[in-house]
Amino acid sequence: MKRAVFGVLVSGLGGASLTVSAQTSQTTVDRTGVTLFGVADIAIGYGEGSTSRLIQLYSGGNATSRFGIRGVQDLGGGLAAGFWLEAGYTLDNGLGMAGNTNNQPGGATPSDVISFNRRATVSLIDWWGELRLGRDKTASYRNREDMDPFGNNGVGTTEPQVESIAGPTSTRASNMVGYFLPPDFYGFFGEVQYFLGENVTGTGLPPTHDGTGYAARLGYSAGNFALAVAGSRARYASTADFGTVRVFNIGAAYDFEFVRMTVGYYRDEVDSVLPVVRKGFVLGAIVPVGLNQLKMAYSSYGTRESGDPAARKLSLGYVYNLSKRTALYATGAYVHNSGGSTTALNGASTAPNRSSRGMDLGMRHSF
Repeated sequence: MKRAVFGVLVSGLGGASLTVSAQTSQTTVDRTGVTLFGVADIAIGYGEGSTSRLIQLYSGGNATSRFGIRGVQDLGGGLAAGFWLEAGYTLDNGLGMAGNTNNQPGGATPSDVISFNRRATVSLIDWWGELRLGRDKTASYRNREDMDPFGNNGVGTTEPQVESIAGPTSTRASNMVGYFLPPDFYGFFGEVQYFLGENVTGTGLPPTHDGTGYAARLGYSAGNFALAVAGSRARYASTADFGTVRVFNIGAAYDFEFVRMTVGYYRDEVDSVLPVVRKGFVLGAIVPVGLNQLKMAYSSYGTRESGDPAARKLSLGYVYNLSKRTALYATGAYVHNSGGSTTALNGASTAPNRSSRGMDLGMRHSF
């Protein structure tokens, strides 16, 4: 059990992924240690729409550029403690990436400084699972990310990722207390999280709960099959443009050995003065080609607003691994808009109901 406990800390997954067989993503160590890790990823990106086009050098076409430090300590008797600090950055200009202090639109941090915006947590782990505190991915995003063959990176990113209306907690939340099920829990994996907006009360003004919410995920994995469902709710005062956010998604994956298939369904709702509901789906595949990968995805995301605007996207990519740590990649994507949608790729712009196309050529190095 002690080796399994350390595996959860080092992997940082707190359970199986939809895109792998049960528990195979967990690393096993049996000693106290500290690890420096990271990714350097850069791409030449091209985007074209009906009204403009753009060529740029940008970071994160295959994996988000990041660096971090994580550590684990054996406390004896199967108990372990650990920390994880991870910062995102943009390789093309050396700047940092934005975070958020209180899960509210006004809590966004600058993107021109390096900060541990991706994760900043401390954990306590035993046979009963993991208690994790700090800033981390939300459970609903973790489920959404697992359904995307492109992992929410680059021009191939699926539409429910690109167009998400879930607000500041769409991907991560600060001031979070989370619990993860232990590994090998009869095939089940999951997590539950509660995060705080940290609003001041007792000032004589009506109390506000903006930025406070919860998220949960529960899945089952057996052999080459995995299924998971997740949801979240973040509270905000209703305005013309925003309000309380409710997220639901469900995804499944099956590894046929010659191809790994993923399928996902999404429903996001914002209780603004005029509520907005968007729904989407993803059908994805990753085909191993020797040591390399062919990635494909067809996705859609639309809303019930006037005209039923929707964007449908086809993505295709190839990753050529030069080594275990270094890869070259090429990705292309095409978006079809309808109902007044204006989604465009890689910084381009397009008129309503017009299409857009884009391409990435890049290199990723892990350390």
